[in-house]
Amino acid sequence: MRSTKFAVAAVAFFVFPLVAIAESKERYNMWAKEKVRYLSDRVRADPHNAQLRVLLGNALYEDGHNYEAETQLEKALELQANFAEAHCNLAVILHAESRLGEAEKHYEIALNLDTTLVEAWAGLGTLWCRTNKHNQGISHLERVLRIDPNRINARYNLAVAYHKVGDFSKAIEHLGLVVAQKSNYPGGRNGLAQARFSRGLTLLVAKQPADALTHFEEAVRLVKNDANFYYAQGIAHMRLEQLTAAERAFSTAIGLEADHVPALHNLGTVVEKAGRRTEAEYYFSQVQALAPHLHTIQSAREATYDEELLMK
Repeated sequence: MRSTKFAVAAVAFFVFPLVAIAESKERYNMWAKEKVRYLSDRVRADPHNAQLRVLLGNALYEDGHNYEAETQLEKALELQANFAEAHCNLAVILHAESRLGEAEKHYEIALNLDTTLVEAWAGLGTLWCRTNKHNQGISHLERVLRIDPNRINARYNLAVAYHKVGDFSKAIEHLGLVVAQKSNYPGGRNGLAQARFSRGLTLLVAKQPADALTHFEEAVRLVKNDANFYYAQGIAHMRLEQLTAAERAFSTAIGLEADHVPALHNLGTVVEKAGRRTEAEYYFSQVQALAPHLHTIQSAREATYDEELLMK
């Protein structure tokens, strides 16, 4: 049924993913294969050199060979168990493969050996956010950004964590910086729009529709094809008794999703208030058809579809 689908789709909390891999590890560059060949020759000539094995492991990882990279880093640790960078880089690979318990162990060992490893702080912070240890993760990622404010992945992950704990203002702050730093950052604009949307909903529930509307308008500016954003915008306009603007917002939502029951219901309500009863009856009949538990047009008219649906 459409209304159930809507309630699920409109969940306001954490709809954008964490970036799981640590910042400086690029998946490929044009010199990677040459580095692998060069370092493989050096390791064969000096197989007990842990530093060379770490360098080879890094080159293999950059070339997309995770298993071989992991093998080299494990051999480096057999040669030198207290090699902090080897622990950190092995954790990055394990993290990328979603082997989170193992990754956490190696991040923690790395930081116990060397507290200056920013990559380990960033990786462990991201991992903890991913495993719902949000407060610890936020603390680590904030520390990373104090050291290096330009770490865009860490900032994005910090914003995601703030969104998950319901601090939408902080999420907006950090996502705004992500988009300012890199306008096409994957998920950046969508994440910022979702954070604006979530903040707007909290203001709407707090009976501050004018402030809520500002956030909804910004969400729509960032992402123009989300019917829920326009629906929320319409609700805010209704609270402010701006019926023409509310009608426009609900109509846009329906244009994006023809079976958007809440928007159809509220559009019917708006046009009925404007004295266009025949048109209102049409919208209420659409609601009745899409929500079979509403047996009559009158029951469709009296149903409640407001911002609470968006908060579920």
